[in-house]
Amino acid sequence: MNRIKILFLVSAIFFTIFLVSVFGCKSAAAKDGNVLNKGTVIRIALVMPVEGRYAFFGKQFVNGMLLSLKRSGASEVKFIIVNLPLSAGKTSIYGLFKSLSKKGVSAIIGPLFAGQLKYFAKYSDEFKIPVITPSPVAAKKDLSHYVFGYGMTLKQEIKTEIQYAGEQGIKSVSVIYPDYGYGSKILEYINNFAKKYGINLLNQTAYAENTVDFFDNFNNIVTFNGIGNLHVSAAEKAELGITKYDLMHGITKSRPNIPFDGLFVIGGNSKIKLILTQLVYYNITGFPIFGLSSLDSSRFIEKNGFYMENSIFPDGFFKHADNKIVKNFSSDYKQTYGKTPNILSAEGYDIGGIIIKAAGKVNLSKNKNVSGVKFYHAILKIKKFKGVCGIVNLKNNIFKKSLYLFNYKNGKIYILKNPLEG
Repeated sequence: MNRIKILFLVSAIFFTIFLVSVFGCKSAAAKDGNVLNKGTVIRIALVMPVEGRYAFFGKQFVNGMLLSLKRSGASEVKFIIVNLPLSAGKTSIYGLFKSLSKKGVSAIIGPLFAGQLKYFAKYSDEFKIPVITPSPVAAKKDLSHYVFGYGMTLKQEIKTEIQYAGEQGIKSVSVIYPDYGYGSKILEYINNFAKKYGINLLNQTAYAENTVDFFDNFNNIVTFNGIGNLHVSAAEKAELGITKYDLMHGITKSRPNIPFDGLFVIGGNSKIKLILTQLVYYNITGFPIFGLSSLDSSRFIEKNGFYMENSIFPDGFFKHADNKIVKNFSSDYKQTYGKTPNILSAEGYDIGGIIIKAAGKVNLSKNKNVSGVKFYHAILKIKKFKGVCGIVNLKNNIFKKSLYLFNYKNGKIYILKNPLEG
């Protein structure tokens, strides 16, 4: 599906009726162009992929937002669900804003993809419609006057880990990162926060997209013990733990000299799996391994837990948290959708809560159509909000929140930092 499509209007009144068919019905709003202009309501457009390749991610987020309509005060809020494919560019997004402006939309939630955010920033200013984006990469240049950032960002993940490393007395770190995608940006974050918290960035080594053997990367950050004489006897091979593969590199697998206190391992989980297993193979162990939130995956941990010893990773939501708000949300979500919530579901639920709280700041009796400008000022009044992702504070158009920090050790996951505390 390569076109933007308005699916339909959802309100708290018929929330339960349409809950199951929310992604199946494609024309309830489109059939009657006037349906969006009747009554005194606050219309919020949820703009993200709910069809096609990335539908899974969009639907998780939308599910959380729809569930927020069960909150008190949601009766005057209506959601318009709009499918926005990754392929949608400047022209399509301009047309979307123009159409939603005519429909009297008070705010837009989206996009999920950072590449589209610059267009949302441009047209939110032009049409004066506030935007709250859950995009994980929200550059300052893309956060215009009318754009608010909420999502868990890569910058936030790195800051949380570096700050913790400094608190634990870690003096030096090295980094293995991809030379493609977001790799260079992550390295920039690590370098900047390492300086801020007094940590020395010793070595950095990049790998290509087709890399499967990471020996050369390891050789850049540790000092292996060389064999010296390649004519090694069978007994010596057994004693030193040498294989034919090691002979090619001229090393033993006896513990190398490791100069750093911690190692950042950055990349997609398919690469992380290879790196972690090869680190253990070469006996490069005994220090904390810092990764991104993608490591917080029960499936990944189940398959690779042996190689994840003393790994540290952040996340913005913990479905098993011992907290009444989280427990109620997780229970409602499971009962409604038959599955457990994830970070996207939780962020959708919390953004829905912020929208509903902002709606309470608007005097509907005087505003049959709540303009984007008026709702923008209503959002600005939400200085603090406590949701399932923790306590957020609005500052400079960013809903700032702390993250969870987890440590996988001895087959168990321990909480190092809890954003719901304090």
